Amino acid sequence: MAIATTASSNTSSNTTDFGPVIDFRLRPFSEHYDQGFSETMVRRFFSGFGYDVTDAAVDRSYDSLTRELDEAHVVKAVLPGRKVYDTTNDELFDYAARDPQRFLVFPFLDVARPEEALDVIERDVVARGAKGVSIEPLGGNDVRFDDERVFPIYERLQELGLPVLATVSAFASDLIDPTIPRQIHRVVTAFPNLTFVAAHAGWPWVAEMVPIAFMNTNLYLLADFEGTRGNASPELRQAAERMIPDQVLFGSSFPLGPIAQGVQNIRDWHLDPASERKVLHDTAAKILGL
Repeated sequence: MAIATTASSNTSSNTTDFGPVIDFRLRPFSEHYDQGFSETMVRRFFSGFGYDVTDAAVDRSYDSLTRELDEAHVVKAVLPGRKVYDTTNDELFDYAARDPQRFLVFPFLDVARPEEALDVIERDVVARGAKGVSIEPLGGNDVRFDDERVFPIYERLQELGLPVLATVSAFASDLIDPTIPRQIHRVVTAFPNLTFVAAHAGWPWVAEMVPIAFMNTNLYLLADFEGTRGNASPELRQAAERMIPDQVLFGSSFPLGPIAQGVQNIRDWHLDPASERKVLHDTAAKILGL
């Protein structure tokens, strides 16, 4: 089967004159991501959102990924660990070492093992200079976002001034739990100085997450997957334009979505230039302390 070299025939021409981009959620084909993301799964997600499959998503090579990142003008990319794919922090640091100026590892903290997670903060986050962490409540465990067993982890991250990137969506929990926005609300109000980034913007509860973010400026909504092109896109576009212009940021969710076309989807929101820069770069840069 032929593989499209770009996600859209006009993507390259549309991105040429624009500024740098930060991709806040990219899963490279490190050892366990390579094993976890089957070709069938990758193609299912691309087709589900109406994308042409890109070289990088199929041949899985570092060179193809680099070309796609360059095409999209991505200068920094956050590589989060995921328990559901059994990634190790070491494998992500090894991958990031190929281009440490571009790749930023967010080590995974297992909230089901809070004491161990506190050790990981010191060993893999503080000692290695990581800019943030990744967590996955409800991802194969029974730990809610507002489970008090996790509070010491939040407290330590708040002390360190490090952001937490949480996988928050119906894709990431065994059961669709409509109490998830309430759980997040409790966390961001209990820890007002903790930067909390909700991957997928909490889809399918984006309508609930936007007002929570409006009332809590430490909650950020990541426009990835359904956030850039799916049914969450109109709500996030309006939020970025009006209610929370400083709290929406971009992630590609590669390899389950194309990088360059994801960027183009944000540009197709037709925000004013300053608001678009915030979504594609400035808000992420602020969170990362760049």
